[in-house]
Amino acid sequence: MIPLIRLEGVDVAIEGARILRDVRWCLRAGEHWAVLGGNGSGKSTFLKLIRGELAPAPGGMGRRVYGFDGDEQVTAVGVKEKVALVSPELQTRYLTQEWGLSVREVIHSGITFSEYSPLRLRAAQKERVDQVVELLGIRTLLRRNVQALSTGELRKVLIARALVGAPRVLVCDEVCDGLDAASRANLLAALERVARNGTQLLLTTHRSEELIPTITHRAVFQGGRMVEAGPLLPALRLASGPTGASELPRSKRSSVVRDGKLVDAKVLIQIERADVFLNERRVLRNINIEIKTGEHWAVLGPNGAGKSTLLKLIMGDLHPAWGGRVRRFEFTPQNTIWELRRRIGYVSPELHSSYRDDVTGAEAIASGFTSSIGVMLKPDRKQMAAAGRLAEELGIGHLVGKSVLQMSYGEFRRILLARALVHRPQLLICDEPFDGLDAAGREEIGALLERITASGSNLVVVTHHADDLPACLTHCIELSAGRVVYQGELGKRR
Repeated sequence: MIPLIRLEGVDVAIEGARILRDVRWCLRAGEHWAVLGGNGSGKSTFLKLIRGELAPAPGGMGRRVYGFDGDEQVTAVGVKEKVALVSPELQTRYLTQEWGLSVREVIHSGITFSEYSPLRLRAAQKERVDQVVELLGIRTLLRRNVQALSTGELRKVLIARALVGAPRVLVCDEVCDGLDAASRANLLAALERVARNGTQLLLTTHRSEELIPTITHRAVFQGGRMVEAGPLLPALRLASGPTGASELPRSKRSSVVRDGKLVDAKVLIQIERADVFLNERRVLRNINIEIKTGEHWAVLGPNGAGKSTLLKLIMGDLHPAWGGRVRRFEFTPQNTIWELRRRIGYVSPELHSSYRDDVTGAEAIASGFTSSIGVMLKPDRKQMAAAGRLAEELGIGHLVGKSVLQMSYGEFRRILLARALVHRPQLLICDEPFDGLDAAGREEIGALLERITASGSNLVVVTHHADDLPACLTHCIELSAGRVVYQGELGKRR
């Protein structure tokens, strides 16, 4: 039987840099693959290659051959209709769009393989939509705005969108990023049902517990080469365990010590009686928080609890309803948002996905001075020099001249962390800073956050994986359905 996809010694180059080398791989009917490897190993480039978004390097001897219809073809015409993709970047695109779309409209757009749904569906298309909606259990979401969904809900909607076009293969690129333990289990169970229903899976992940039983094969990338490809034998399956159930690190310090003496902590952020509404829906309820110098906070809770909304409230992107109050540093209402931005650094997956321009690492770091993205506000010579010095200080000096479009996920995450630190903020806010990173990358970012707090900055971190929480964290706020269910020292949380 002709393989669905066959790669014969394929190289891939981007902007003149060789990313993949001599890749040899086959996808046959009935196989479900895990695509593994560290950040920068070539996984995402491999996915784009098999979907036809990237072509084999010209002048090479490698071949990419498709056999979906029983006949071999070397062009990528029509391949995207047969190989659907779901990724955090796709989710970010829907969350940042300016027009409102319902879940039904987003799912229907999968029929046209675009962002627009057909005006009318044929009977067969309606039947397919109903089947997919039932398979994923999302019928109650159909009338809701996609921007009002939780991360887990929207991820399942995007899987439904991918499936309504009846693809042969569903590519899931780190689809569990940003999900709490319950949402991860729910989504992985849904992918099991998808696989049993006849759609083949290609799943990338950095976490062993996300290797669902359906996976039959694995491909391992290292340094742009596929170093392993074959059946995922039981002996090779990485041990999995409970997600998010690990004991939280205990508090190390809760006071400010300078020159061996205890110093009274100053209040950096004070929130009182704050309700926050989004699209006429109350997302946060009666929030009362104080963040003081010397305190480093974890923000915990399931998807939809209001964690990201709380971060935006702290940063000044959102404001409380009448009766609530937020005091930031010693600022008065006369201070501008730009003055606040100089006190607060921010890193998030959404920020990561916003960079699409061909800028260097140094330019991306320097853009933190103006809180801009891309090249809209060109940094001056002094800012570029400061960006270079900070990069050397953080051990990423080798990335300053590299295009962000050529960087691995982990490399660019380090650049964005430097961007957040370039103006030496008093408060650093990290929304899911470990998402998309391999184990080594998570350990390195954690160590970097430790260094940052040791230098005097305060830290607020959101994560769904308790094992990722840096040991420097001292306090915790836990949210559920927009309410605070715990607030205090991290070591006392049970």
